[in-house]
Amino acid sequence: MGFEVLRRLRLRRTALAATLICAGVVPGALPEAWARAEAVQQTTLVPRDELFASPTYSELQISPDGKALAFLHPLNGVLNIWIAPIDDLASATPVTRFDSRPPDGFQWSADGRFLLILKDIGGEEHSQLWIANLEKQTVINATADPAVQTKIVKISARRPGEILVGMNIRDPRYRDIYRIDLATGQRTEVFRNDPNYIDVIADPDFNIRMGVRGNADGSWTYFRLDPAGPSEFMSMPLVSLRNSKVFGLDAAGRLTMLDSRDGDKANLVSIDLASGKKTLLAEARRADIMEPLFDEESGALLATREDPLVNEWTVRSDDMRAEFAALEAAVAGPFRIAGQTPDNARWLLLETVPNRADRYSWWDRKGRTLTPLVSMRPALDERTLARRTPVTITSRDGLSLPSYLTLPTGAKLGADGMPVKPAPLVLLVHGGPWLRDDLAFDPQHAWLADRGYAVLSVNFRGSSGFGSAFMAKADRKWSETMHDDLLDAVQWAIDKGVTAKDRVAVMGLSYGGYSTLVSLSFTPDVFQCGVDLAGPSNLVRLASSMPEWWTWQKPQFLNRMGDPSTPEGAADLLRRSPISRVDAISKPLLVTNGANDPRIFPDQSQEIVDALKARGKPVTYAFYRDEGHVYAKDESNISFAAIAEHFLSKCLGGKAEPYGDDLVGSQVDLKTGAGFVPGLEKALQAGAE
Repeated sequence: MGFEVLRRLRLRRTALAATLICAGVVPGALPEAWARAEAVQQTTLVPRDELFASPTYSELQISPDGKALAFLHPLNGVLNIWIAPIDDLASATPVTRFDSRPPDGFQWSADGRFLLILKDIGGEEHSQLWIANLEKQTVINATADPAVQTKIVKISARRPGEILVGMNIRDPRYRDIYRIDLATGQRTEVFRNDPNYIDVIADPDFNIRMGVRGNADGSWTYFRLDPAGPSEFMSMPLVSLRNSKVFGLDAAGRLTMLDSRDGDKANLVSIDLASGKKTLLAEARRADIMEPLFDEESGALLATREDPLVNEWTVRSDDMRAEFAALEAAVAGPFRIAGQTPDNARWLLLETVPNRADRYSWWDRKGRTLTPLVSMRPALDERTLARRTPVTITSRDGLSLPSYLTLPTGAKLGADGMPVKPAPLVLLVHGGPWLRDDLAFDPQHAWLADRGYAVLSVNFRGSSGFGSAFMAKADRKWSETMHDDLLDAVQWAIDKGVTAKDRVAVMGLSYGGYSTLVSLSFTPDVFQCGVDLAGPSNLVRLASSMPEWWTWQKPQFLNRMGDPSTPEGAADLLRRSPISRVDAISKPLLVTNGANDPRIFPDQSQEIVDALKARGKPVTYAFYRDEGHVYAKDESNISFAAIAEHFLSKCLGGKAEPYGDDLVGSQVDLKTGAGFVPGLEKALQAGAE
């Protein structure tokens, strides 16, 4: 299916809306006409399928020879990998033809003859390695076992026809290392992981040079693997683990990594493997360094990126200062550098564009000109979208919380930039909790603002990117100071006139789902309703049911969240669990979970749903039979947005687009409470016909 055909399909509702509006409705006509008038008004909203279908263009990657682009683009309604000449995107052809779930990620082989794709089967996160042979136009599953998880360990120009991978075939907790011939898919074991390393590091010649062991206190120990045997090389304490990262080991035996052990923020360093000598390459300024920019040809460090609230680039080479000044003057907003041509003549940028979806652009380094390439969501370029604004909120104990506020589309603003009239507010809480929100386009913000809500996302304590101490302030503070940060943000919005105290809802995925449940059970008077996407209701059960392959991070959870191995620890976790305060929940709750979720098992949702149902509380449970933790299918995301939109409309009075056919095609079971969501039972019946 061609690009323009796909675009026309996504715009079909726009044309229908125009037809209905032209038809007109006579005031005072029959009730059917009133309903028709309401439907006409609602179709002026941005359609859900334009917001929640997969991006039209994403994950653009330049080939090693600089002649092609590979990217994700829909094929028959499912994201697949396409390839195009680097300057002719319209000539793209599909490489893969996955018909149910999209890839989790992909990358080029070192010589550009293959694409290496990681994709699970049903959301269970057992990534299979798929190898696309571009010359033969074949795609094979080199893992070929849905119970095995595969990780790419090393790709090297010195071994262009092979890669190193880790697979947990022998023991689900740990990966042995295999060399895979990309032309045949044949694998050969090269390292039997009897020491039970949670990770290994290889050099460009595919020699396994380091092993990483996870410790009970949550720290990691790196061992140098010499012919004489392993020797301890460095230790990464728990406090530094989340913002430190090894990028790789070069042929000279130098590790390049982000390292926060010498201070609060993550710096860029190089460490000599033979001597252990550490060299500071770039010191962080206002936040953790997120990524470095090296010259593709010379390897020289050009710049580093931090994100204290808005992306900031720090130039690390005097020769680059004038060019970066020209670049920052040319871009539409904050940007990342997504790729470089091999000759380093052009950079591929991913820009955050005000009131638009993010877009890819080319930066010509010699001419210092910016040329937009393609929007990630071209259909939205025809829409009016609300702008996301960075704000800093101060917590009750003086902590600065980097946050993002989106006001309702078309809201009338006062001199202070805040709405003249308070709007209903949705507090949108990120997952992790050791992740973060940023300023990149977020379809949930655009969607809710279009429906008339203000939307607030808060980087509460524990969020990543702001230094080790900011994360550590959340240790064993689930439902306590972490939640206080969210309450303080809501109060800030009330004080600023963004919203009123009886017009606030909460919504989130994973930890955000847990936070939703905490909001309704620990502080039931603050929120009018909540939307819980795969949130744990019972922290004791969460700690005891983590997947076997979580050996690399389970100790982190037990040390930072809490450990139920002692009676005191179990009691403390239960105290922080929403299931222990279910009697306090009085406001409507919408819950969703995927059947194949390996992180938050569906029994976490079922337990609190059953408890609320037994008490006669208003709870609705949408269960997706073919999804995992983060929903991957367009049909799932669109259908749940439809359900949540009507749920929030009843709770806070925002606008809602008619269901239309948005429940058709999704594998959703409404296990209970469909009657609490306006129009849902009727929409389900229509979808079943």
